[in-house]
Formats: sequence, structure tokens, C-alpha cells
Amino acid sequence: MAHLISTAFRFTGTFLAGAMLSACISLTPDQVYPLGSTLSADPSLVANLDAPLESTIRTAKSGEIILKQSVQNTSVMILENTVTPVGDVSLAVQARSVELTEGLAFYPAISFGKENALVACSFDRPAVWTPRLNPGASGQGKVCFELEKIAGKIDFSQVGQGLGGRSSSVFFFVSDRLGFAEPSGPYEKLFRWDPQLTYEVSEPARFRTMTPTESAKSRTPNIALRFISTEAGGQIKPVYLAGDQPVGVQADPIVIGADQDFPIKIRYDGADIEILALKEGVLAYRVLSGFTTGATYILDLPESATPMDAASP
Repeated sequence: MAHLISTAFRFTGTFLAGAMLSACISLTPDQVYPLGSTLSADPSLVANLDAPLESTIRTAKSGEIILKQSVQNTSVMILENTVTPVGDVSLAVQARSVELTEGLAFYPAISFGKENALVACSFDRPAVWTPRLNPGASGQGKVCFELEKIAGKIDFSQVGQGLGGRSSSVFFFVSDRLGFAEPSGPYEKLFRWDPQLTYEVSEPARFRTMTPTESAKSRTPNIALRFISTEAGGQIKPVYLAGDQPVGVQADPIVIGADQDFPIKIRYDGADIEILALKEGVLAYRVLSGFTTGATYILDLPESATPMDAASP
């Protein structure tokens, strides 16, 4: 389940990841969450306050989305130099190798565990491992470079800022959706099953940043607000959209009573919604502004998910 972390809400999906075979598997692995930020809201969703009121009113039935906004990685980090591990990275039960070549792309993330850290994790799977007792069952995995230790409360207004010109001398292995043909998307949680193991590289890995670009092929996900009708009135709930499929988020809903005096204004994470009426399970509303642009979130967003029933909370 997800939990509110600082001022950011974390989105949860339905995938579980298995552990890499390791000589030091932990029963409670460190978890690595990508950092994402919101893009600007679609202008067509925001009411034109200079237009006649009637032309700006929208309606929603139970289960329908009243606002959605794209989210992407806070940045893309490009490895500027080829580096090699210092010494053998294999384990007693598993042979491992990794190619960390110039041009490899990474995304910023937070590693949560005994120690928290800002890290850069690979989009691709440059690591290869082969179980010594079953050489035919080789697999591939991601790696993360440690950029900065984080002590105390994480400040999401600052974390992940100024990533250009960063360097790192240590990396570690992470596992993702093992058993799937494709690597995890860059919005999904990763697992670090051997958190005490880090590996040095021949020279510091240097990174430059580039601005992420939204692409139809990238299946950029959305965060959204969803209306749910209840016996007492209704609720506005945050959800994550994998395509058009809503995935619930553990966060307190905004409750709207059918007997309230309308209009009322509600705010959720910077998004302002004017509620004009709620009658017979239908919400009349206007979107005044979208989610705060550029707000940083802890993400766990699978790129596909089991659909929720339209009427379910």
C-alpha cells in the first residue's frame, strides 16, 4: 500500500518483483522509487473564466475522471564516460557482469532503507547474471549509482534538483519485474535485495542531464482526480491512470455532501475545482487549475494494470 511521504503522494500498482539470487538476500529489501514531476495541465480542461458560465460547466457520473495530468521522470541523466567495476561483482551462487558504457541513460530515484539516498537508475538492464547451479536461467537487471546520502526528512522541493554535473564512484544492483520480457517502466519501484553490497568503478561515473520529452510511444502516465458517488453525496479521489485504467491511491478523499450549499471550491495538490452542483449521482464542476506543475513525487506506477470497476471506490 502507498503512504503519504512528506507533501508528496505515492502511487501504487499491482506488480510484485522477485528477488535476484544472492548470497545475501534480505527479507526486507531496500526499495527504490523513481522521482517524477507533473507536466502542465491540458488547457482544454481548465475553465475559461471570461466565457459565459454555462459554456464552462462539465459533468461527471460516478467513476469518471474530472482532471488528469501527465507525469514524467524529473530528468534523464546520461552517463558521459565508460566505467568498469573494480574487481569481481559475482556472488558465490551467481555469476554477474555489467557494462556501464558512455551514453547509457538513467533516471533519478530515492533509495529507502537503513540509509536513504538519492540515486540514478538505468532505464535499460545492463547487468547480466547467471545462477551457477542453473546456467541456462540467466537474466538481466538494472543498476543504480549512488549520488547523495539523505539524512533526516526528505525535502521534495529540493531533492533531485541540480542533477547536472553529478558523479558517483559506487553502484549497486536492483531487481524489477522479473519474469517479464520487458524491463520495468521508469515509473516503477525497484528492489535492492543485497543493500549492504555496493561496487566501486574504475573512475567516477559522470552524468549530464537532459530534459525528458513526452512521447506517445513512452506511454507517459497520468495522475488524476476521480468522482465517486456515495449515498451521502460523493467523493473526489486521486488515482493513477495506466492508459484509461484507474489504479487507486491510498490518500484521503475529499468528501462532498449532497446537502452542502453550492458552489464550493476544493483543492488537491494545487488543483482547484469548483463544485457547482451534485444531484442524483451527477457532479457539475469546473476545473480552475491543474496539479502544481513541476511538483516532485515518489512514484510506483506500472505501465499496465487491472481495471477497477467504474462504480467502486
